[in-house]
Amino acid sequence: MKKTLLVHGCWGGIAVIAFLIGGFRQPLTPNATALVQSSTSLFPMSAEQQAQASLTAGPREKNRKQTAEQFEPPNLEELARLSVSEPNPITRRLAFSRLLEAMTPDNALEIRKKLVAVGVESDQWRDFNYQWGALAGEEAFQFAADSKERDLSAALAGWASANPNQALAMLNNLPDDMRDQRDSLARSVVEGMSDRDLKGATELVLQLAGEGIKEAGELMGMVANDTVRAKGVEEAAAWSESLPDGPLKGRAMQRIANEYAEADPEAAAAWAEGMAHQDFAAQAVEEVSDKWAAKNPVEAVTWLESLPEGTGQKAGLNSVFGDWEDRDPAAATEYLASMPMSSQRDAAISGFSRGYAWQDPEVAIAWALDISDPQLRQESLTRAGQVFLRKDAESARAWLESSGLPSETQQAILDRRG
Repeated sequence: MKKTLLVHGCWGGIAVIAFLIGGFRQPLTPNATALVQSSTSLFPMSAEQQAQASLTAGPREKNRKQTAEQFEPPNLEELARLSVSEPNPITRRLAFSRLLEAMTPDNALEIRKKLVAVGVESDQWRDFNYQWGALAGEEAFQFAADSKERDLSAALAGWASANPNQALAMLNNLPDDMRDQRDSLARSVVEGMSDRDLKGATELVLQLAGEGIKEAGELMGMVANDTVRAKGVEEAAAWSESLPDGPLKGRAMQRIANEYAEADPEAAAAWAEGMAHQDFAAQAVEEVSDKWAAKNPVEAVTWLESLPEGTGQKAGLNSVFGDWEDRDPAAATEYLASMPMSSQRDAAISGFSRGYAWQDPEVAIAWALDISDPQLRQESLTRAGQVFLRKDAESARAWLESSGLPSETQQAILDRRG
């Protein structure tokens, strides 16, 4: 069987390799071959790579270059077909990338018709509409508003990425028949602005929160993710500190904490502890402690114990011991035994009992009984009892009869056995 090997520099010098075995897959069409060979228009080789290619190029390579040059301007219909039907996934992606690269406000509708005809995939459809929105703005938006396909959100996001002021003006002056879509369209504007203007996206989310939009927390989390990606965790952490105290700041901190603690738990802890006394920072404290505990649970717990007493500290202790019991129950119980009676110890025991109930519900119940806070003790016993009933109904019922638990607690355990 004949093997065809096509190698060409792309994406900073990483070769795109299409290795197709004759008889097993259809060989690349001439246009597909030219597409792969001409991929340097999207991903140019470095000067060093070009020099090396020039030194080693033979007649075959020169012929390929000529073929690539003949492929300009691109055949839009063929690119659309290759974007969907070409068996080689590398070629499919390159074809679609070149199709978007070739798009203009004048030919966008023509390209759209070709993509509809070949049955483009959902991710590609979104990228097309984003690009059209970025190129054509209001024209793409108005077409998408009347389209039966799900075009509108992506087109608006693309518009907002290229011209946020125009997209925001449209959002603030929607036609009457689109007013009920404002919240979902606001999300698209934030998404697009966040790709280009993080400050503007932040201000927009704060404005939307003031208007009472329900998704404001989620939107701020999205801006936080983009800030981490664009600027790194340290600058993102500093950005979050500039936000007004409250739930939106807490959501941003939570998203950042996950990435920050993964990279450097001690630095993330130093950042989070400055706001650890605030309830809105509780989830960030929990995220940091969880990531740190996965590497060194003793250090994570020691840090948590050093924090001001509050929601974050308790949530962190509960979560850390809920995982520590699974990785090293002996070490976790030894640490619990060394802790003085306190609300911190209660939170830690509650987490341990919750997790360990699936391994040994009777031991989990024994630990839950050692919680000093009456309400937390009842809650922990109820959870452990429910697990006990699922694992061993006969033994659990015998325990319940002699437990001395209030009748309502016993009934709660029995009611949630499924």
